[in-house]
Amino acid sequence: MKRRGSVRISAGRWKGKALEVPETARPTAARAREALFDLLGPELSGARFLDLYAGSGAVGIEAVSRGAARAVLVDRDSSVLEKNVGRLGYAPDVAVLRRAADDSVRALAARGDRFDVIFADPPYGDGPGVPPGLEGILARDGFVVVQLDADAEPPELELLALKDVRAYGRNRFAFYRRIAEARERSRTTR
Repeated sequence: MKRRGSVRISAGRWKGKALEVPETARPTAARAREALFDLLGPELSGARFLDLYAGSGAVGIEAVSRGAARAVLVDRDSSVLEKNVGRLGYAPDVAVLRRAADDSVRALAARGDRFDVIFADPPYGDGPGVPPGLEGILARDGFVVVQLDADAEPPELELLALKDVRAYGRNRFAFYRRIAEARERSRTTR
């Protein structure tokens, strides 16, 4: 597989660690990753984190580097991803699934896995989009973050309500919660 370059982890226990980027990946810019983790703040501490369409794995690896308890990195072609995880040394809190995102969501649901944060960065344009079934692997108070191109509209996700959209350069992050929890939070904040 050809390399596109590298990205560095910007904070936490693996700060400065360089990760390879597959040629087919579009890595989340360091500034956008920094903004994302600033938004996640204390909710990241001890979280179970799922990184769909992981590419280099930079987002999921940085989540663990910054305090998430565990990350599962999903990508159909995981050769670079596995190499990057290997560069971390002993990292039992970072796992790689070499499968398509929709197959991974079904497999994780069947195993009973639940995640506090699900990050999805599907290919822009005519790519596969966000896989269905995320509500089945989302922890009760968890949320989904979808990375979008600046010009794209946030997708409608089954049983999930769009709560916020934040823009950082050419990247936008759409934040979703379960519809029931989103309604409950709205009632308690009035």
